[in-house]
Amino acid sequence: MTLTNSFGGQPFMAPNDLFADAKGGIYFTDPGPRPVVPGRKTFVYYLAPGAKEPIVVDDQFGRPNGLILTADGRTLLVNDSLVAPFYAYDVEPNGSVKNKRTFATLRDIDAGKESGADGMAIDTAGRVYVASVPGVQVFDAKGEYLGTIKTPRQSSNVAFAGADRSTLYITAREGLYRIKTQAQGVKRDAGK
Repeated sequence: MTLTNSFGGQPFMAPNDLFADAKGGIYFTDPGPRPVVPGRKTFVYYLAPGAKEPIVVDDQFGRPNGLILTADGRTLLVNDSLVAPFYAYDVEPNGSVKNKRTFATLRDIDAGKESGADGMAIDTAGRVYVASVPGVQVFDAKGEYLGTIKTPRQSSNVAFAGADRSTLYITAREGLYRIKTQAQGVKRDAGK
């Protein structure tokens, strides 16, 4: 079943990551295909439950990629695979956002190189895990850098799983890894 396939009569370019909120709405990124075309608009959207067309959350990114809501659903985090900073927004009751600000900045990104920022996960302490070129970078709930889980290949996505949600799975270029953690991923009940 197709929920939506266009905005303003134009088809999406190449939707990438998505995240469902507790109401059943969906935030998703549309960074467009590679290679990046300078000046081409890219988008972060929100599709409200039952809506046929999304609203634009933000169109001021080079290549929006990973996104996630905090455990309380009040803050949306979005990263850009071209640059090191990633952003937080306050979520409004209708799914729109306001107050865009830098949440944190990825580390160990060579000058002039892409950050590779991609999928994200959050644990019950509010720590944010971000897939990137050097590995999975971890930040506390205030955006302070805590460290990097190194991976043999560039990481592309992360998720907590398992019976107790304390195994962190990491997808990477031509590989899948897992690591047992003391942290526990947030339990989500989307659409309820």
